[in-house]
Amino acid sequence: MALNLEFARKALTNVTDNAGLWQFEGGSVTRNNQHVANYSSTKRVTFHGTDQDGQNTASLTITIFFIGSHPPESITLVGAHDFSSGNETGSVSAASNAYASHISKQFTRNGASNAVHIN
Repeated sequence: MALNLEFARKALTNVTDNAGLWQFEGGSVTRNNQHVANYSSTKRVTFHGTDQDGQNTASLTITIFFIGSHPPESITLVGAHDFSSGNETGSVSAASNAYASHISKQFTRNGASNAVHIN
């Protein structure tokens, strides 16, 4: 079953180092207009690795922390971020028991709407 979510960014911080740039993002997650989770995103730009040949991209890891249990149920997404469009794509790399059926499924994030689809 597909999982459709919407991200609302609350924080965005860039940290530059000698090898490139880290971008840290955090916020809340809604499903059907109900707050169901929070998320943490890490993007990595590596000089001469993710910025060549017309690519304006970063490696990407997002973990979604669902509200309601301690520790929270979670899903981790791994893939690529395109800085030109804000779009993201990849797959579910890990999940807790409640979301284990989503492991290996593809995900997309629309940069304009912040809609996330896992299917």
